[in-house]
Amino acid sequence: MTDMKKLNRYVSLALFAFTCLSSAGVQAGKLYKWVDENGQVRYGDAIPAKYAKKRNETLNKEGIVVDHKAAAKTRAQLAEEERIKKAEAEEERIRREKAYQDRILLDTFTNEDEMVMTRDGKIEAIEAVIRITKGRTEKLKQRLGELQRTAANMERAGRPVSDNIKKDIAESRDQLDQNRRYVVNRQAEQEKIRDKFEADIKRFRELKTAQAAEAEK
Repeated sequence: MTDMKKLNRYVSLALFAFTCLSSAGVQAGKLYKWVDENGQVRYGDAIPAKYAKKRNETLNKEGIVVDHKAAAKTRAQLAEEERIKKAEAEEERIRREKAYQDRILLDTFTNEDEMVMTRDGKIEAIEAVIRITKGRTEKLKQRLGELQRTAANMERAGRPVSDNIKKDIAESRDQLDQNRRYVVNRQAEQEKIRDKFEADIKRFRELKTAQAAEAEK
């Protein structure tokens, strides 16, 4: 221990001894210890208001620490604790959701072949709707072609194209656009089904492997 450390220790002990001897109320009750803004250790039977939120200790009449209070947390510390709390809550939610999905997977299928058949069935059901839509699209194209030829003949004959023809042409074009978008969306849905079942089959295999390993123990 350096001379300076020894000196500081002796000063602190002397202050403590002086406080205990000079205050009968302190001897009968509690004594508090805190550090002021200059880094000096202080003792007293009450903590000054400006140090109330700082770290402090409670001592008995023998000078033994019987309790302590941590310094009040800063806004940054409280914000970080809240962030961590939310992150942990989100991790727990994800864990529970994954466990729930695992249970559904195992309860729904008994083997991978069933999963493949279910996947293919879903994809084929959408494919049937796509075929129907494409068939309607071809008929619409034929209808639009006829309307456009009729309009062209009227123009060549020097007659104005009727409002009904114009309306039918516009509606046919609009319906064709809707059909194209519908097919694109259904094809995207098929891809999502393929991706989901690929992940599900992989997870199913992992779960079954884990179950087999657990059964062998």
